[in-house]
Amino acid sequence: MVGLARLIQYRLQKAAICLPFFGFLIASVQAQIGTPPIIAVQPLGLAVQNGGTAILTTTAVSLTSMKFDWLFNGQPVPTTNATVVNVVVPLVGTVSTLTIGHVSAANAGNYSVRVVNGVGSVTSSNATLIVLVSTVTNVLNIVSAGTGMIANGFNLHLSGPAGSNYVIQASTDLKNWTSISTNAAPTGSITYTDTDVTNYPWRFYRAKIQ
Repeated sequence: MVGLARLIQYRLQKAAICLPFFGFLIASVQAQIGTPPIIAVQPLGLAVQNGGTAILTTTAVSLTSMKFDWLFNGQPVPTTNATVVNVVVPLVGTVSTLTIGHVSAANAGNYSVRVVNGVGSVTSSNATLIVLVSTVTNVLNIVSAGTGMIANGFNLHLSGPAGSNYVIQASTDLKNWTSISTNAAPTGSITYTDTDVTNYPWRFYRAKIQ
């Protein structure tokens, strides 16, 4: 009976030692699960041509389910032409992709993403979207008709915006350019004759709007 009592006492002491240890393990697991998500890959800025498609991505990690809220200048991204797709990638995390179609100048700005789970949230750094707007103005053309050698030199026929000043430049090596004339073009069309062309073995021309 004495031996049995000692055995029971030993097992109770061992259990008393193990219970705090298992309690520590359970508390550690709960602490890991009870943490906000982590953004593993921040979204990167990009430049997109006007009318093109902008794609921004981020990757987040969490032991519980997450929700992704994309923001534009701190406010929810407008749903017009914008879609969000979240894909779970094993051993990587959840990849969230924001796609904006037919971008315009109104879409230019800072984009970020707020990731939320049951414990907390985290917000990414800003990714700047630049929208490239191609605006072609003040185009100046050298018109083939009326341009070429004539009796007293080389004739240039220029056509461009009315009321502009045209600067004509010449070069013999396509590297060094010299302004040889500035002409007002009230109607947008002028003709200029370079009488010095015969002094050079070859001569190149270009024109720009001043």
